[in-house]
Amino acid sequence: MIAALALCAALTSCAVADAEGGAAAPVASQTSSPSVPAAGPTPSGSADVTSDQPVPKVGRDGKAVTPSVSAKPAPTTGTVGYSDGVTLKITQVTFAAESAKGPGSFPGREYARITLSLKNGSDEPIDLATAVPTLLDGSGAALPKVYAAEAEVVDFSGILAPGKTATAVYAFAVPSDARSNVTLVVDFDPVHTSAVFRGELS
Repeated sequence: MIAALALCAALTSCAVADAEGGAAAPVASQTSSPSVPAAGPTPSGSADVTSDQPVPKVGRDGKAVTPSVSAKPAPTTGTVGYSDGVTLKITQVTFAAESAKGPGSFPGREYARITLSLKNGSDEPIDLATAVPTLLDGSGAALPKVYAAEAEVVDFSGILAPGKTATAVYAFAVPSDARSNVTLVVDFDPVHTSAVFRGELS
């Protein structure tokens, strides 16, 4: 009995020694390594942004697009014309201030209502389902779109057949002191470069 107790005490002493400083089972190294950030989304065509194309083309069907027909920028009073006969122009600009009240409303905010006319002078139909307009101020910052019912916005949509003309109306929050120097970029399909207008809204 005494021998058994001595053996038990010896085993217990060994176990304590292992736990407090003796040989223990190896532990996996906790060495830290530099974290690698996950790849984020890249705007379609971001590498192709130039002075003539200040806004990246919108990706269609989740893919980047490479336009095959181009046009030079025009003044806000002019017409952007493409080599295939397609033309786009600003036909009217009016100004107002939002008056609606309620959630999502901005009573008193000034906005510009821009009417666009797109004529398909080419031999191919134009799909306008993914048309995206952007208005930049003098510093190049995008101005907010206005969707208030009173602005009576009408998007480009559907298929524009050869020889036909489509009209759209877009509204942007433009303070009166920012109207003299803006850039309107209209990305209306994947085939054409975006139409770009620079100058004053009047």
